[in-house]
Amino acid sequence: MVQIKPQHVNVAIQHLEPLLARGVHSALTGVPGIQPAEAGGARPGEGVPVVGTDWAQAGRLLGAPRGPWSCAPCVLVIAAQVRQQPLVSAMRRGLGGLVLASCNESELVAAVQALAGGHGYICAEVAQRIAAGFAREPLTTREEDVLQLLARGLCNKSIAGRLGIAVGTVKAHVKSIFGKLEASSRTEAASIATELGIIAIPGVAPREALALS
Repeated sequence: MVQIKPQHVNVAIQHLEPLLARGVHSALTGVPGIQPAEAGGARPGEGVPVVGTDWAQAGRLLGAPRGPWSCAPCVLVIAAQVRQQPLVSAMRRGLGGLVLASCNESELVAAVQALAGGHGYICAEVAQRIAAGFAREPLTTREEDVLQLLARGLCNKSIAGRLGIAVGTVKAHVKSIFGKLEASSRTEAASIATELGIIAIPGVAPREALALS
């Protein structure tokens, strides 16, 4: 693998939170081999472009044309919080890495250098959560039945009628589904389940069902 020279790393900071963007710029300023620039001030140059951004803009950058850069930019999300399934989906679409907004300067620099060198980077805290998530209990057959009907927009009473079970039982299943999928709403649960291939929603492709948040 060709080694990237440190002085060839350009970082375009395009974050929707102004104070966070300034903090990232400040943390990278003066670091040997890294040239940071806030939105609108980045110069393409000849180096490897790393874009430090938020979830919303990352969704638009992934798979987008190269723009002024000589090669596709490496996207690094800097977020206050993250959920496993949206992250996994983004990584499948080409996300380069992720660090939490609470990370220290050395980890931010390590992430930028990793992406510039052609490697992915997920901060240790989030990586541990993902590892734990893969070991979690899978949905039961009945929970999958409930989820399939939930994804079609049926209310708890209608689901209970379809499956021949009590409304209270449906509520218990929905609560369990939310916990296992790390979802906070019925729509999010359906989107995550579609992305994972647990259920299928007519007219919605798996990769399109889950948007970055």
